[in-house]
Amino acid sequence: MKLIDDNHSQLLGRTMDALTLRQRITSANIANLDTPGYKKLDVRFENELRKVQDSQGVRGMKEVAPEIVETGEAPVLEDEMLEMTDTQIRVNVMARSLRHHFDMLRTGITGINR
Repeated sequence: MKLIDDNHSQLLGRTMDALTLRQRITSANIANLDTPGYKKLDVRFENELRKVQDSQGVRGMKEVAPEIVETGEAPVLEDEMLEMTDTQIRVNVMARSLRHHFDMLRTGITGINR
């Protein structure tokens, strides 16, 4: 029985990786706002995750990897700032979920609930 590296923690870890990648891509979009010919990059992850969840269930979700795509549009500062804020909120939610997961493991191992 896997306690520490179960499907839930693997999915949370993969989601954190995707969100970290999105933060880097959004930063690159902001850094290249004034670069002539630069096209906005985007990270696709959540929609693919939902598709896999619908077709294969939770076990298939841990195999989903984020994908970087060029949108063909020029980046807009306001949109990128909104994307950065949204990503930060998602990172905070994932961090709380991971902390809760490991708190539950600690409680299960030690029997102490703090």
